[in-house]
Amino acid sequence: MVLAKTRFNRLLFLSQRSPFTTTSTMTIATATAHFATRTLPAYNVELTFSSTLDDGAFSATGSDTQWIAECCKELRRNRCVGLPTETVYGLAANALDAEAVSAIYAAKARPSDNPLIVHVSSMRMLRALYYLPPASSGATPPFLGTANAGPEGAGAGLAEPVAVASAMADAEARDREQGGDGVWPEIPRAYHAVIRRFWPGPLTLVLPRPACVPLAVLGGHGDTVAFRFPAHPVARAAISACGLPLAAPSANASGRPSPTAAAHVMHDLSGRLPLIVDAGACDVGVESTVLDAYSATAHVDGELAPCILRPGGVTYEDLRALGGMWQRLRVYRRDFTSAALELAPTTPGMKYRHYAPTAPVHVFVPGPQSEAISARMQAQIDTLALKGVRKVGVVAVAVAAAAGDDVPAPAFVAPAGCELIVHCVGGARELAHSIFALLRELDEIEHVEAILVQGVVDANEGLAVMNRLTKAASHHVLC
Repeated sequence: MVLAKTRFNRLLFLSQRSPFTTTSTMTIATATAHFATRTLPAYNVELTFSSTLDDGAFSATGSDTQWIAECCKELRRNRCVGLPTETVYGLAANALDAEAVSAIYAAKARPSDNPLIVHVSSMRMLRALYYLPPASSGATPPFLGTANAGPEGAGAGLAEPVAVASAMADAEARDREQGGDGVWPEIPRAYHAVIRRFWPGPLTLVLPRPACVPLAVLGGHGDTVAFRFPAHPVARAAISACGLPLAAPSANASGRPSPTAAAHVMHDLSGRLPLIVDAGACDVGVESTVLDAYSATAHVDGELAPCILRPGGVTYEDLRALGGMWQRLRVYRRDFTSAALELAPTTPGMKYRHYAPTAPVHVFVPGPQSEAISARMQAQIDTLALKGVRKVGVVAVAVAAAAGDDVPAPAFVAPAGCELIVHCVGGARELAHSIFALLRELDEIEHVEAILVQGVVDANEGLAVMNRLTKAASHHVLC
């Protein structure tokens, strides 16, 4: 037996070029259009926004700005574009057009009853949606999110509809007359403190469905839409440039690990979309938290009891720290379940198996004997080797003994005839940041036959990590 080599790459995103060029009816479409997929860089660009929340106007300087006009052109033609966000890369298309939304489902081979999240670049854009009629086929899409005229390429003379701006002003006035503050009257008050604290950012909110959002975005059912305001400047600029809200699930083939680098998108979806914008690795590494403080699911015995439907970049502890009603915050599947939600989910990530590489994943869940977790993992390695497995990937979590100490190498031993590829991360936050990239590297680059992952306690960032690992894994071992 030989000692396995442990790799201490703290960030293992594949930033280099890819080595691979309910009550509703569920269908799975596949992409028919074929594109010569291009990648445009967005590294050397400075984006300045006129407002943190309320307006989407921005300016761009630097040598990498071509992607702005190209995104605008493709998105307003109802095509899909791969865009970076702070969570993962998204497959974005016009959220107001049913055909554009269908193209997302087809490109990913995504089940049609799995809802999408709609992304906006300003509160002005989100509010405007509540004053638009249902989109008609072939109609020129509106330009939303700023009072300024649309940029060149969005359409000659295109600007936010005057009637929309007037309707928003009237709603503000009515709200003040009724004793309110006139701020975002279209948005349920329960969300206002959350928006001010966490938007833009990795938080998705379940809101009433605007009439202009086609039912396909909702997975064919329901009366709510999940909205997010991304913090990544490239994503926000792309939305603002085209003047449209964008439906954008993760830009991976359905069921695969989420993409945290442009190379991951190219690997899964090359030929299925015309353009990918490459801005490097994503900061957060797991998808957004989905929060419901509006629907019937968020009420218990007539009282508002908000719930996290999908853990993500904003933690349970972050939200509870807001105090008040947020002390009643619940987590789906940990604190309650709902058969109705399982059949007709209001948000992605609730119904289908996700995040799985080709190689089977064994997750080791911390329990009463968690101090022996490395021994349990070693025993599983030995068992796999006896069964003829010749290459195993391991993701281990090691915490330094004291601040500033080096992370100790896990003492895994490779059985005779079995190669181990071991990656070590320094805790739950780093695991969240790198888990999807690690799964992809072990599966797509190293071509391991099995992957063992050391789990973490499901608190803070660990809650989102274990949510993803539970869905990715085919084997669960309680330690």
